[in-house]
Amino acid sequence: MKHRQNNFDLVRLLAALFVLISHQQALSGLPEPTFLNVHTLGGVGVLFFFSISGFLVAQSWHADPHALRFAAKRLLRIWPGLAVAVALFALVLGPFISTMSLHDYYHNPLVKDYFNNLLFKLRDQLPLRFEGNALPLAINGPLWTIPLEIKCYLLLGLLGVTGLLRVRWIAPALTLVAVGIYAVWEVRGDRLAALAGWTLEEHFLIEFGLFFFAGASIFAFRVHETFRKSLSVLASCWILAAVALACARPLLALWFAVPVTVLMIGNASTPFLRRAGRFGDLSYGLYIYAFPVQQTLIWLFKDRLSWWSVLGLTLVMTFMLAFASWHLVEKWALRLKPSRRVVQLSAGSVPAQVAAGSNASG
Repeated sequence: MKHRQNNFDLVRLLAALFVLISHQQALSGLPEPTFLNVHTLGGVGVLFFFSISGFLVAQSWHADPHALRFAAKRLLRIWPGLAVAVALFALVLGPFISTMSLHDYYHNPLVKDYFNNLLFKLRDQLPLRFEGNALPLAINGPLWTIPLEIKCYLLLGLLGVTGLLRVRWIAPALTLVAVGIYAVWEVRGDRLAALAGWTLEEHFLIEFGLFFFAGASIFAFRVHETFRKSLSVLASCWILAAVALACARPLLALWFAVPVTVLMIGNASTPFLRRAGRFGDLSYGLYIYAFPVQQTLIWLFKDRLSWWSVLGLTLVMTFMLAFASWHLVEKWALRLKPSRRVVQLSAGSVPAQVAAGSNASG
């Protein structure tokens, strides 16, 4: 798989590290760092991920607008790594932590129920406790965002199947309407959520979805294609972000500033920085393995090692697991991604083929 020469691997690694460091605080019983009193540091990392995902997935649809192939690509990017992680947590880590006998553990209904994560139905409980930890029952908190991302994929795919994505202003216009209601008319959609009776998951689906479709909108208008256009849009968005902050709309400020900044940096090709992925795209592995590694290390060493020592061990072990996940599971699954058929234009002509996707989410 040829690696593209851009900075996206670096930006995704930073996002995953934001989530890891934020959770290190929470799992140690300490307050998580916050940004503009809207999101924790980990939440900002998730906003990075959704912004990038919206851009790259829209790019993938544009390159190959076929519903079944689109679904297969999304599934092959997300599911194989998740499946191995879920199995390891339930069948290997769980018995190590649990005080039950192996027979009682494996026959506990919570173990079977945990595999609903493979159907993108969040389950975060196994028959075990990390005794003495701040969140003793939590197994892998970050998995809750994966079903939300899947729903964003489905909505973008629906817009594509109906032909609405062929009109480049449709997705941006719908996104702006949603932003206007959620983050301009209100500070953060709280009254709207209460009126509509949204669950917390639905509330965050709207919020993260706004960043996902901001990324898709940036692709729709090809903001990234020329330096002059990128710079002018970036400057305009930061001015709007400053105005939003002055008007006490911090989430709106994040929406203006984060997607365009992350995507402009990601699309750049900076010497040395673009080589962050030379050992593989480790960001997804970092995201799905860090939390249980942190829980286990804090459980084992909380009275013997400092916060920094536990963090160092977490980074080493999580990078090792992410490396193994990429090289043993994820990259092989990505090689199964379907591509557009070669279309012979005429006798003797060169076949025309559009390469679908991108270096991570295509």
